Amino acid sequence: MFLEPTNTENLDYIRIKDSDWWVVGMRPDDSLAEKEYITKEDLLNLPLILPERYSVQSELANWFGKDFEKLNIAFTSNLGTNAGVMAINGLGYPVSIRGAAKYWRSDLIVQKKLYPEMKSSTVIAWRRNIPYSKAIKLFIEEINAFEA
Repeated sequence: MFLEPTNTENLDYIRIKDSDWWVVGMRPDDSLAEKEYITKEDLLNLPLILPERYSVQSELANWFGKDFEKLNIAFTSNLGTNAGVMAINGLGYPVSIRGAAKYWRSDLIVQKKLYPEMKSSTVIAWRRNIPYSKAIKLFIEEINAFEA
């Protein structure tokens, strides 16, 4: 499974469109936690924790527009749980998809949607043109049935 954007060259895949939306994580006692959603103006002077992948950062750069260059990027992280630990300890505000929320207790970290809303698609992919075991073939058939 891959969060888009991702390189699907030499892969067969299905795309689950708009399967997740982007959020900002924070401690529940943070003043931003009272807001319904978070705007780019809310984030401009905060220490942010962004995803490590440049292709994903490009998506965020598009969302922030000309203000992307003004961001205070404190860290990058490729693991939502690590970024969450940093947020719990007051080291920054992770900007990520909401999927990691299920691993956190709401008394330690909360997530607020970005506004305007930003969504991402998930890709379930497998290597093209290689022999598969019977179990893998059945799994791929099941994935393809999901798409139909």
